[in-house]
Amino acid sequence: MSLNEQISSMNMDEILEMCIDQEQQAIDLYTLARNQAKDVSGRQKFQELIDMETVHKVSLQKFDLEAYIELPPADLKVTDYLMEPILNDNLTTQEILIIAAKSESKAAKMYQDLADHFSADKKLNTFFQMMADEELRHKHDLETEYEKEFLQEG
Repeated sequence: MSLNEQISSMNMDEILEMCIDQEQQAIDLYTLARNQAKDVSGRQKFQELIDMETVHKVSLQKFDLEAYIELPPADLKVTDYLMEPILNDNLTTQEILIIAAKSESKAAKMYQDLADHFSADKKLNTFFQMMADEELRHKHDLETEYEKEFLQEG
């Protein structure tokens, strides 16, 4: 069953619960990544992501549309074509950044699908579009960090 088919059979509370679960999965992933990060900057980056995803989760729980009023960032696509590492106890910062960026991309796709599904409802469409944009912002930040740390020339 596709996401759009799944969404069609759900009421708004179930959709919000699905989104809250997605945010909690991201919090859990970033907590694991933070705890496994070998350097202070990596731990700080993942704590920032935990904090941002927690804000998303609370916004969804309160359904706070006004919390997201920014334009989406450019998608750098730096990690789009990289293989996703398997979660393990010895992830490098590079592997953690790839996993995190791919997770944000998947979340953005889910929210974009929800925005498209609710195209006739301006409030819901705007809310889910803003959530998608916020996830893309996280992906952008992660890919910028990836470029800075692992793609510098010379």
